[in-house]
Amino acid sequence: MKSKSTKTLQIITGVYSALYVIGIVSSFYEGELSFLNLIGNVFLLLFLIFMTGFAFSWIREKMAGIIFMVWNSGVWIYALFLFRERDGGMFCIMAVPILVIGALLLLRWYKTTEVPVPSEQQQWKFILRALLINYAVLYAIMVISELTNGKPIDYFSLPFVLFPMLLLIFIVGFVLSWKREFQAGIIFLLWYAIMLFGSISYFEFRDSGPWILFGVPVLLQGLFYVKNHFSFKSL
Repeated sequence: MKSKSTKTLQIITGVYSALYVIGIVSSFYEGELSFLNLIGNVFLLLFLIFMTGFAFSWIREKMAGIIFMVWNSGVWIYALFLFRERDGGMFCIMAVPILVIGALLLLRWYKTTEVPVPSEQQQWKFILRALLINYAVLYAIMVISELTNGKPIDYFSLPFVLFPMLLLIFIVGFVLSWKREFQAGIIFLLWYAIMLFGSISYFEFRDSGPWILFGVPVLLQGLFYVKNHFSFKSL
């Protein structure tokens, strides 16, 4: 028997699938999409990957979760590289909910296959680790995109020196998260504080991208690590 949470995820994904199909048909009808060029072919490939994940969500939750995460990374690559001269950021934002659904499907699989049933603390560790791995992949995609966009940027002067600094801080937080989650949480909060400072203080930093918005998942990651430290430290 499928749980209520699994059915809810399937319904949400089903609605997303329907909107996906409508978007493709509409774009093709209006001439915005053609399957005779690279952009159109990659778009179609991503759609097929998504629908494969949707089909697996009914029979194999683990596989569906992994496919949705792969799809999400593919969308970011598609948006940041093929749509470099367009508004590809919207594609990235629209893909994030599917990343979360993928993580929840993996969590569902983890809860129902492990013996004994994982504790609440173990479940938190699992899903936060799964999300953080995905954030690291997306961060790497963004860094490569920025380094290959052809714009001359001096990363040794303010405000752009903040970018390599933030990357190093994130890497430190990522490494610490495997053994020292509380310290990792503090690092991620520091990471977002510097991101916020750069966005508020420097127009060039703020104008280079919606970093405050993209940094929110890392902020939440840090908050959850700190919260869970105090919630489970007595266990």
